[in-house]
Amino acid sequence: MPNVKAITGVGITTRVAMESADLGIMRWDAQRGAVAAMFGDNFEFWRMQGEWQSPSIVMYDKDLNVLGVPTKDGIDPNGRRKQLWDYPHNNPDYSTLLPCDFVRVKDWWYVAVMVTAGLGHEKRTVFWRSRDLVDWEKTDPYVRLDHLDANMRPVNHPCDTMLTFDVLDDYVYTFGTGGLARDKPICLWRSPVDTFPYSYFEPWGYDGSKWGWGIANENTPVLQGRFGELCFRVVQGNCVLSFFDAGEYRQTALCVEKPTDDWTKANRVDYAHGQHFPQLYGGYIAPDSRLDVPNGMKFVISQWNTANNDPYHSVRFDDTLKAAGPVKDVVLEPKPPVVVPPKPPTDVEKMTPQELYELLLKELSASASTKITTPEGENITLRQAIEQIYWKERGPHDLSNGRPRHPGEKDDQLGHVLNARAEGLFTQAVVVAIADHLKIDVAQLYSDVQEALG
Repeated sequence: MPNVKAITGVGITTRVAMESADLGIMRWDAQRGAVAAMFGDNFEFWRMQGEWQSPSIVMYDKDLNVLGVPTKDGIDPNGRRKQLWDYPHNNPDYSTLLPCDFVRVKDWWYVAVMVTAGLGHEKRTVFWRSRDLVDWEKTDPYVRLDHLDANMRPVNHPCDTMLTFDVLDDYVYTFGTGGLARDKPICLWRSPVDTFPYSYFEPWGYDGSKWGWGIANENTPVLQGRFGELCFRVVQGNCVLSFFDAGEYRQTALCVEKPTDDWTKANRVDYAHGQHFPQLYGGYIAPDSRLDVPNGMKFVISQWNTANNDPYHSVRFDDTLKAAGPVKDVVLEPKPPVVVPPKPPTDVEKMTPQELYELLLKELSASASTKITTPEGENITLRQAIEQIYWKERGPHDLSNGRPRHPGEKDDQLGHVLNARAEGLFTQAVVVAIADHLKIDVAQLYSDVQEALG
């Protein structure tokens, strides 16, 4: 039975403002000495509530414990996750951008993202790039994985939507399948490291007599079937391909020595099954995976209960996969994360009322457009929330709904204001009634009280 550990969820990724998330594509970031995990559709709160982002990056240690979010200087342990670039979700062209895979090639990080108008309705796959995992820009030209037919005319390949890639020697090897319809086989291409991803993607396939690289082999899959998310990694000098097998409803990983070996004869592990872990997908390989020890392979699987969005999270599965060739020892050297020092607290006790007022205005002007979710589940901006509080505290309201209520009963903020008003009016009426019964001048009594209070 493989080891299982959730890597997102309440209490796990709460401090980076991401309690709901899927995917979790893993890469080792040597600059920060930590694992960079890229997530797809992710939300601030559980059950896909709160701010919606995709893609976003969270940093982990080698055992996939949360460290924080990447910054230009290192890792901020208390930072909020950030969408890699701005765009409106559910716009007229597409609903969201979903990462397929990302990789560092020389001085750049590259990510391939699917532009999707809904699951199974992917419109195109494009590349973005970054030098530091923080600031991202479109590739120039805006790369799409287009191909050429025998007459050198551009064509879209049926398996060029969902991509995964890794560097081996002088090439970046790319495996691809169709999008989230999960009804296509898997094909293979390669690109020179020096020109990835801008150069021609050379296909691997069978031309009727032999396997090889070239245009004539464009439409030959290396694996037949119905596949979803893919992850190709070079692990200890061996080639490992992990994928969601939609036809068999399971997560599988295969190991061969070279990318062009026969994948139908690879070493194999089926590390998760939908019958035991329902509504699963993904299957990304963690950087500290090993082929030479039991349970040495670490896979990240997503699970989404589409009935009520509980759970919607990413989970680590550990299992055993046998190497196909010689094992090269690879050591990932963690570095102490560069922690962003917290700002010194403001000594509010020494501030004048005017200074406090100006500080409040500054804070509100900087964050008033921030979306928050109220205890009642309403998704509004901070400015709107403050307006509601002011209206509840100062606005005209009728006493209704059986108020005043017992202090032990639950109530909202407005209810507590009305309760306090009702209790005050009731107390005032009791004082007036007692004074009238005892023939006391109420006006004089209040005047005496005010005078006594100074």
